[in-house]
Amino acid sequence: MLKYILLGFLNYHPMSGYDLKSLMDDSTAHFWHAYHSQIYTTLRKLEEDGLLDSEEIESEEAKLNRRVYTLTDLGRKKFADWQRQVMTDISPVKEDLLVRLFFSGSRDKQETLGELAVQRQLHQHKLDIYNSLSADHLMPMMESNPAITTDIRFWMMTLEFGKRYEQMYLGWLEDCVAQIEAI
Repeated sequence: MLKYILLGFLNYHPMSGYDLKSLMDDSTAHFWHAYHSQIYTTLRKLEEDGLLDSEEIESEEAKLNRRVYTLTDLGRKKFADWQRQVMTDISPVKEDLLVRLFFSGSRDKQETLGELAVQRQLHQHKLDIYNSLSADHLMPMMESNPAITTDIRFWMMTLEFGKRYEQMYLGWLEDCVAQIEAI
């Protein structure tokens, strides 16, 4: 999936690996996280496969030069082909807390409740972050690139998913706490 995220961002305009990581941290990392090393490894592979070109650009402000990646015609085609494919599977869920809770029958009740309290704080914090975001913070980007106005509507749909997910998770945590306290 990471390669399609990178191709998707580079479909907007050329960027460096650092720019891509920053953009991911502010957007897709809410539902698809990647480390710097994964991004740079994937960028090199995409370039080897002919989906990207890169150019080293001298940086006057920074000591290091920047490598800027540009989508090739083949990269644009590969991304468009991927977009046309219909997802026919449900993405598998990997949730560490569910594994821990599954095996908590022999655990001290207060320890489990304490862990759920921590998780509640973390999920509430994430919901607060999502609630603080709005289309308004994207206005400068729309003004500089009006072609992404439609894209922003789709970005907001993913933000709405994040909000609803965190609300669901918080409700589920409250139900778990009530059930454990009743044991």
